[in-house]
Amino acid sequence: VLPVEARMLLSRLWLRHCAADLLLHLRPRPALLVLQGALSMMLLVGAGLFVRSVRHVQAVPLGFDADSILMVDLQMRGVQLDSARAATLRQRLLEEAQTMPGVSYASRQVTAPFWSNWNVDLHVAGIDTVDRLGVFSLNAVSPDYFATMGTRLLRGRPIGAADGGGTPLVMVVSQAMARVLWPDRDALGQCVRVGADTAPCTTVVGVAQNIHAQSLADERGFFFYYLPAAQFHPDEGGLFARAHGDPGALREPLRRRLQALMPGGAYVTVTPLADVLGSETQSWRLGATMFTVFGVLALLLAAIGLYSVIAYSVAQRTHEMGVRVALGAAMRDLVRLVLAEGMRLALIGMLLGGAVALIVGRWVRPLLFEESPRDPVVFGTVAVVLLVAGSAGIAVRRNSRRP
Repeated sequence: VLPVEARMLLSRLWLRHCAADLLLHLRPRPALLVLQGALSMMLLVGAGLFVRSVRHVQAVPLGFDADSILMVDLQMRGVQLDSARAATLRQRLLEEAQTMPGVSYASRQVTAPFWSNWNVDLHVAGIDTVDRLGVFSLNAVSPDYFATMGTRLLRGRPIGAADGGGTPLVMVVSQAMARVLWPDRDALGQCVRVGADTAPCTTVVGVAQNIHAQSLADERGFFFYYLPAAQFHPDEGGLFARAHGDPGALREPLRRRLQALMPGGAYVTVTPLADVLGSETQSWRLGATMFTVFGVLALLLAAIGLYSVIAYSVAQRTHEMGVRVALGAAMRDLVRLVLAEGMRLALIGMLLGGAVALIVGRWVRPLLFEESPRDPVVFGTVAVVLLVAGSAGIAVRRNSRRP
């Protein structure tokens, strides 16, 4: 039996030999594993940022209930109708939609959020140029419009059945429009001249909640107001219909029923308003999907790579492990040694990927919605996911074969 000092010397020489052999054979593998971990970190951070952007988009208060609304658009396809016949057609379509089973409310419209826009000159006493205060867009609607859209009326009254041709001109303005035009006065009863400074007064009779109509971002400079369809271009526009249940199930029956009233080759199209809004959120959803798919793939590759590197390392160090056991090392010490090696590589990759993600964040910021590219919640969550994945890969290797 060799003395203790001799055994310790032999073990040190053996460990140095194993370490030199390991560095010679494993150098490319850890580097590749670090790159895989860095790529996983970057892609998963991107996925997290876009997922949170989508959640911020979904939390935006639109001012209307897009999920229950169907938009009816008229395509005249060369059919020529005079103003009176065009107005009569739209009134018949409205009445038919109102009696359609599954429709709770229906209303006229000439513009739709995120679809179309209409601006005319406005003139208000005491303001030289109204347009310099922002963008003022209108919608010409019929009674039940606010019930159809789910837009709350804050003060005053909505557009009513009595607001027709030959009656005093009225309008409902958004809360933001009321504040910017009459900051120190009540908007109700105020006079607005629509189209020209010589036009008759249009009296504000109601104030409605703000809506998002052009952008999901902050629309501080965008204002909205509503005119009775019977008083403003009654021969223009289409309809909104509010469904009792699933608007998708009502879409085709409503189209067929209204199509029966269309003259000649004219036709109607029925589109869920949620689909129109969906096109506005498509970029964030696409970014979230792509980054998530590629991030998960990169995470799997990193976990598999970590497992492979640890497996190869353990196989190469079998004799070293035996020497350690002969010298009195406990099993938990060997497990800790293997775990430390794998986690060290994972941490290096995470740090590298996190640093790159922070650097490129300035270019990613314009693609996000109300989300910081340096969100600590995202970085922390991704780091935990990577650590868990790395630990799982090491645990699988540890359970599959013990030295």
